[in-house]
Amino acid sequence: MNFTRRTVLATAAATGLAFSTLASAAGYPEKPVTITVGFSAGGPTDIVARILAERLTQKFGQSFIIDNKAGASGAVAANQVKKAAPDGYTLMIGSSSTLSIIPYVQKGVQFDPIKDFTPIGLVASYPYYLTVPPDSKFKTYDDLVQFARQKGNQLTYASAGNGAINHLAGEWFKSDTGINALHVPYKGDSAAVIDLAAGRVDLAFLAGVVAIPQVQAGKLRILASASSAPEKGLKGTPVIGQAKLPGFAAEPWNGLMGPAGLPADVVTKLNSAVNEIMTSPEVKARLLTLDQYPLTGTPAQFKDFIQKQSAHWAGVIKKSNITLD
Repeated sequence: MNFTRRTVLATAAATGLAFSTLASAAGYPEKPVTITVGFSAGGPTDIVARILAERLTQKFGQSFIIDNKAGASGAVAANQVKKAAPDGYTLMIGSSSTLSIIPYVQKGVQFDPIKDFTPIGLVASYPYYLTVPPDSKFKTYDDLVQFARQKGNQLTYASAGNGAINHLAGEWFKSDTGINALHVPYKGDSAAVIDLAAGRVDLAFLAGVVAIPQVQAGKLRILASASSAPEKGLKGTPVIGQAKLPGFAAEPWNGLMGPAGLPADVVTKLNSAVNEIMTSPEVKARLLTLDQYPLTGTPAQFKDFIQKQSAHWAGVIKKSNITLD
């Protein structure tokens, strides 16, 4: 075989490019990485994102920085990350409401949770609690339901925003109990808890990381848990899906995502790191103090999880006749 000078140079250039690409992938991350969070600081999604970012920073020796872009149940953040370069330096903590609810029920959503993002790894889930102000006249679950079933009695309930899991949980709760309650949306759980503690709204389904410190400070009270299993959540708390409304459960979850087209080797590297972090005894113990429960899995399992969760909440939406503008 004859090699011309041009062929040799071209081959050398291509080989050099290949080695350069491999070296770059092997060195990822080579600069700070931004993790976008679609909810306000201090909420459950933000808190677990900061724990993950802290550990990723320690593992890789590069800063993983949280960027809060609250609004539209995470859609503001999702639309921003969707347009980012798929190089691994702009990521997102995707949530159940952002990925499994609003793309299918809310008009004007400009992203597809499967086509527009690369799933990297599941991170954590947590149960919601039926929570009321500290001076509420409702001392038990039954007190609240019996009052709100009576003609002329209307309650108000707060949520993290239209399409959030605690919005759907509230509508599902209304449908199955037959109570009368008006939805009041906020930009995140931490914003909703301010008005709930002040008694400006009557109830909310809140994450433990938000509700429990307020309960300990005497600023809120918990009536029941919306956990999927009795072993999750506060011991001694009535579980709605066991004793009251069979099958009722509201457990949001989070996972790490990137824009569509993220290089497979970067995905593999990040997935391995996330799974390692979420299974470490130190992180598991820390999450449990925040009433959060680690999740792990492959990117393919994360994708399948999103699709199954979408089907589940679609059933809830249909049963409860929920509409989102």
